[in-house]
Amino acid sequence: MNESLKLPGPFEIYKIVEFEGAFREPTHIIPLATEEAFQTTKSYNDSRFYDKKKNKLIMSFHGLLVKTPKSIILVDTCIGNNKNRPNIPEWHMRDGSFIDKINNTGIKVSDINFVLCTHLHADHVGWNTKLINGRWVPTFPNAKYLFCKEEFNFWEKDRNANHGSWEDSIQPIVDSGQVEIVEPNHIIEPGVELLPAFGHSPGHIIVKLSDGIAEAYLIGDVIHHPVQIEHPEWSSNFCWDEFKAAKMRKFIIQETCNKNKFIIPAHFPSPSAFQLRRLEKGVWLK
Repeated sequence: MNESLKLPGPFEIYKIVEFEGAFREPTHIIPLATEEAFQTTKSYNDSRFYDKKKNKLIMSFHGLLVKTPKSIILVDTCIGNNKNRPNIPEWHMRDGSFIDKINNTGIKVSDINFVLCTHLHADHVGWNTKLINGRWVPTFPNAKYLFCKEEFNFWEKDRNANHGSWEDSIQPIVDSGQVEIVEPNHIIEPGVELLPAFGHSPGHIIVKLSDGIAEAYLIGDVIHHPVQIEHPEWSSNFCWDEFKAAKMRKFIIQETCNKNKFIIPAHFPSPSAFQLRRLEKGVWLK
């Protein structure tokens, strides 16, 4: 089911879920979240974020469909159908209803003006393309696909990385002529800008929405799971540079805590849009 994220200002945001539920053991995602360390966290006792019986973090894989006063933007395109990902069963040769879920918002695939991938890992680019008569073609025929220059240039040199997603989810977009390579501080329109957030990947970017009063940060994989709000020094197994990733997490937490600013990560289950508050010890969801 889609989740409509209620934010102040002129922006409408729909969370388009491809998969949500108990996913992996804590240390599989975050090596420092050992049993002893994880049991001291708020996340451990919060059933929204951790399944104690299965000993698995609860995670979501979703895109964010953003309706602005001028444009319709899809931020991250998740896993995709028919993608050969044998090392991750939940991603392998899926036959899901992601496109139907977009259509259920009242927005058609053909209405989308921009597709923005916060980074080019396989679970953020999958629905860039769909398989038609044995060929990968762009899913969003009227959209410009925005890729950060640093991110694109890095992975173009290592096309076999990321479960082979370059060949089925990036190169067909390049061949179609729909790609726009942008700087990490690119402005899409007034109130919608990109910001560099390098660390999790070489050219990771976030999207900042602002109406002059409130702000929302669509932060991709800067924070994978709520436990990293408690422990921003805990980087994921999938971070390109764990130290830069931790520095960026600390910056986002400091930038948004106790302010009229929302953060919307790419893998949090509900609530997916939230504010942060400073407690006597540490920071947690408001």
